[in-house]
Amino acid sequence: MADNSNITPVAALKADIPHYPTPLASAFAALLPALDSHIEAERDIEDVDIWNPAFRAWLTDAEVAFEAVTTNLFTVLATDVIAEDDKPLKRMAMLIEAMIGSEEPEMYMHLYGLLPRFEHLFHCNGSGPAAQERTLMLTQARSQIDTMATLLTYDGEVAIEQTVEVMTLG
Repeated sequence: MADNSNITPVAALKADIPHYPTPLASAFAALLPALDSHIEAERDIEDVDIWNPAFRAWLTDAEVAFEAVTTNLFTVLATDVIAEDDKPLKRMAMLIEAMIGSEEPEMYMHLYGLLPRFEHLFHCNGSGPAAQERTLMLTQARSQIDTMATLLTYDGEVAIEQTVEVMTLG
């Protein structure tokens, strides 16, 4: 009978990121569905009369969805980076916070326009499972930012064009 001996190097047994998933990655993962809800709620109220009491529930849903996004963003931003692959997630959260916190749609669009120039800051360089998962989350966040840029809340040009259309029709 042979003795059982481990021939695998100890370094190969370690995951590519300690404490995987990291608290920041988990917090960022929770942010993504909140962004989806926010986008959906904003779409729901785009074509309604916000002063009509019949749509009050929709407005409340939009407010609750926005609050969930800000709460999740706070959690991500308050969480420490413990792995190199957490940095792009933190940067993306900082960008999203700046974008949705912008007072004017023009500022959102300005920040949105900077994203392609600094795309390398929002990318994981690793090839392990943790880096691949983070890359997927970053890709989903980028898609959500692209969608948000088409919403009236964030796109000043679309809002201005639609206001002009309404004024000329009315």
